[in-house]
Amino acid sequence: MKKFIYTLVSIVIVLFISDRYLASIVKGSDTHNLLKKQIACSGILCDIVDFSAGVMAEHGIQTERVFMDNAVNILHAVNDGSVDAALGVHEKFLAYFNEKNNAHLVMVKPYPFTTGIGLYSEKYHSLADFPVGAKIAIMNDAMNMDRALTMLQQAGLIILDANKKSNYSLLDIIENPRKITFIDVDQTQTVSALPDLDGAVAFFTHIYNAGKQVNSYIIRDKDAQQFPIGFVVKRENAKLQWAKLLADSVSTQSVRESVQNKFNGVFDYYKYSKCGFGVVISVIGF
Repeated sequence: MKKFIYTLVSIVIVLFISDRYLASIVKGSDTHNLLKKQIACSGILCDIVDFSAGVMAEHGIQTERVFMDNAVNILHAVNDGSVDAALGVHEKFLAYFNEKNNAHLVMVKPYPFTTGIGLYSEKYHSLADFPVGAKIAIMNDAMNMDRALTMLQQAGLIILDANKKSNYSLLDIIENPRKITFIDVDQTQTVSALPDLDGAVAFFTHIYNAGKQVNSYIIRDKDAQQFPIGFVVKRENAKLQWAKLLADSVSTQSVRESVQNKFNGVFDYYKYSKCGFGVVISVIGF
């Protein structure tokens, strides 16, 4: 009888251990990392981290947002391991950060959306209204200054050096018929400069944060699709289950609807479709 009881208890223990082991397989090989993930974010992107939290919870992953005041800090936080991921920069800015900091961060695919930049003014309603010698604020980081100058050239305000195709700076302006004075400031300060200047180039996100109408721009960029925004992680984490779930969570119907309802006009989601040559990416609104 004792031998029978001993055998029965042994079977129960084995079954219990096996059940726990199988459960860990279902959750993925990186189960020990699935309980809680900290996500650094800035501005209104923190709200999107909150929107995705419910989706992540359905997969057994608890996410916690960590608010930071600018894009550079959230990337440093991922790079030094203070947080697990970040949401708040576009891919080209990430590449610039990696190069300058010898970092190896990646944006997890699929990329969910993008946001635009525009020229705004509290004094004028069209380009024709801007006076000669107008003062316009522009982002001072190299990546976004290039983006802003490209937009202004497309609008006919300036002409840039044709010998270059990218990485434009203020020194590359070869024709400036309106004699515009550009004031380079941190991208987070362009909106606050509006009362004192004739205009400012600003991200839609910063315009929204300031409580202004996003669609009140005089001109906007034509190539926003080239600047995808998504979750950033260390390279070695990009293929882990939690990182893939994080990237997918933002494109679920529930999160998209939340983004539309709160930030209509700020973000445009990518639409992925397959063709004979691979994947075609286009940008769609809501």
